[in-house]
Amino acid sequence: MRGGPGLGRGAAVLSVALLGLGPSIVKLVDMAEMAFVFWRLIAAAVIYALVLLAVGSRVTWEDLRRSALGGVVFGVNLIFFIFAMRRTSAVNAVIIAALQPAVLLVAGSRLFGERPHRSVYGWSILAFAGVVLAMVSADASGAATRWGDFLALITMLLFSAYYVISKRARAEMDSSTYQLALTLVSTATVVPFVLVFEGSVAVPGGDDWWLVMAMAAVPGTGHLLTNFAHGHASLSMVSLINLGYPAIAPLYAWWLVGEKIGGMQAVGMGLVMVALSFVVTRPVEVIAHP
Repeated sequence: MRGGPGLGRGAAVLSVALLGLGPSIVKLVDMAEMAFVFWRLIAAAVIYALVLLAVGSRVTWEDLRRSALGGVVFGVNLIFFIFAMRRTSAVNAVIIAALQPAVLLVAGSRLFGERPHRSVYGWSILAFAGVVLAMVSADASGAATRWGDFLALITMLLFSAYYVISKRARAEMDSSTYQLALTLVSTATVVPFVLVFEGSVAVPGGDDWWLVMAMAAVPGTGHLLTNFAHGHASLSMVSLINLGYPAIAPLYAWWLVGEKIGGMQAVGMGLVMVALSFVVTRPVEVIAHP
């Protein structure tokens, strides 16, 4: 792969570190959630556009066409994520999301000819066990419902589809162009949902503007790095590295919003990090399709 798998894995690890800040930022926001998503996409689009201008590039209609499916799926995924979080517990949502690598290991094998080293499966199971332990031991709030769990499952499947679509798109587009184009499409996708469910697009006020910009700049850069990683590392590896998200996000929450980390939760988080440190060093063979 271009640039070598080490570059892609490094980008994926850094993306998880940046994405983990997202939940803490959301907890500090006072404005309506879907309006926040809309303005976060607008701010991110501005940042990505500045990046493209700096390198002397631009988005064409053909770029928008190639990115349309990824943008729509990403936008719908954001909406389902909000619906799910309102109807199930954070613990259930994170554990269901942690099933994504199982889906993408199959997709990576069948669609991209990926064959991870056998040890990857064992360490992945250990990392998933760490996620479950960390989340069950956490001081979580929110009532879980079967409908909410179902929405969380749909969210996980949509995000898995987004990964597959992005992996394919990156074979034809550079990461910065793809990220801006899909963000523009995602913004257009989100607008009707905001108008239907919230009546209007509320304008951020006070500190919310800073939080919108922080969300766009930090987790937004994480999304850009994830799509960069898709061009250099296997789909399976990028998805497995994302298991580090539920281990890193609580650390930011402890630092920024004062959430406590229990003893067994810390053990689970440590288990995830140890397992993933072995996963990222394992080779993934790619067998070209005829």
